[in-house]
Amino acid sequence: MSPAGIGISAVVYNYDASVYASDEARMLAEMGDKTFLLGNLHENTYAEIFGSDALLDPIEQSFAGSAPMCADCAYEPFCGSDPVFHTATQGDFVGLKTRSGFCNRNMSIFKRLIDLMERDASARELFLSWAN
Repeated sequence: MSPAGIGISAVVYNYDASVYASDEARMLAEMGDKTFLLGNLHENTYAEIFGSDALLDPIEQSFAGSAPMCADCAYEPFCGSDPVFHTATQGDFVGLKTRSGFCNRNMSIFKRLIDLMERDASARELFLSWAN
């Protein structure tokens, strides 16, 4: 989704009361990268956790319409961003789209769905019923 759903759609509470923006963020922290550690239930208030730069900065940078290459992509209205994935694989929230597994996977899915809609009337009807 755009902006990314980290910390918006769900958060993860770890066994030590640490709060992470997503389960992937928690797993990344287990590997030593605590970029997406939002706070701790024993130490921080709700406002501190959900108003933290660890959450707001990646969300702000995850608007697909303002990301390099995304703004010009035909699939941008259907796509989103994954700051945790890009941090883990490329070292920043946005990532270089030409090297992004997230981007390549989504583009492949969109191309396949559009191809199905163009070639198969029943698939098109089904997809449109889901959308409406």
